[in-house]
Amino acid sequence: MSKKYQQFLGSTPGLVVELMSEDKSPFKVKAENGFEYWLSSEDFREYYREQGSPTPEKWKAFVTESNSGLIETLVAKEAVDLVNLFGKAFQDFCQARLFLHVLFSKNITKDDTGLLRIRELLQESAKFSDNLSNQELKEAIRLSPQAAALLTDDHFAFLNWPLNKSVQLSRKEVYDDELKKNLQKRVPVKGTQKMKNVEFEVQEDILIIKVDLSKEFGPSKSGKTVIVASTEGNKTLPGRSEKIGLNVYKDVKAVKKSGNKNSFKNMEMELTEEKLTIRVDLLQELGPSKSGKTIIIGSTGGNQLVYGRSEKIGLNVYKTI
Repeated sequence: MSKKYQQFLGSTPGLVVELMSEDKSPFKVKAENGFEYWLSSEDFREYYREQGSPTPEKWKAFVTESNSGLIETLVAKEAVDLVNLFGKAFQDFCQARLFLHVLFSKNITKDDTGLLRIRELLQESAKFSDNLSNQELKEAIRLSPQAAALLTDDHFAFLNWPLNKSVQLSRKEVYDDELKKNLQKRVPVKGTQKMKNVEFEVQEDILIIKVDLSKEFGPSKSGKTVIVASTEGNKTLPGRSEKIGLNVYKDVKAVKKSGNKNSFKNMEMELTEEKLTIRVDLLQELGPSKSGKTIIIGSTGGNQLVYGRSEKIGLNVYKTI
């Protein structure tokens, strides 16, 4: 009598098959209803187990039906995707998973009040809470009951490194204490980021930057230019992953005016009296930087003249790969 195997991981786990041939890949298998089909040796060994045997250790953290050890990937993916999303705020999968466990144990309402509560809890817990927009926070509210139940479970996706070992924790009180202990050290980011004469906001994936060209902030360190505006380094856009670096200045001494209007990529510049407004489409990508570590979204292509004026501007918008 030939052995029978069960698909333990998939979109419809639980299918029992008989292995008809394993001489070479692909393997031929037959379902209990008589249907025969072929599987690569890799898929067979990775997603099927001998009937009655336990789920392989490296998959145990993702079991969606604890009694049977089966993993319905569509439900598991929904939960894991949310953990990865909140990982942007914690920069750590396990901390994000712990936060969501506590969050879904609190029965957050699925309305604006619930959204506000999630934001408050995130600001109290995560160092990079501004990395998540309100639209992204709504993904927690929209999560299906099946996926939400997984995140309140005592074992689902609790991971240690290496990621093939699950971490077994006990009662809910343990999670609350652990969350408080592990995250108290983190300082929440609140208020506006330190910048000079730069305002920016994102409206429907359009970054809008505003600079008052009438202002001055003294000479630069070299003494050769006067600072008009600066993000003072690269800053992360609130609620997003993109970053911006901007400097506007003017020369102390009269120098030859140079600039290349054609070097401006994916940005529209508008000047109304002394107010400069720049718009960048965050959905566009201009390809990788020279280092290959970032994707360029918008750039002045070096320091260029502000149209029709003596000030120069250097602007880069990018995201890390």
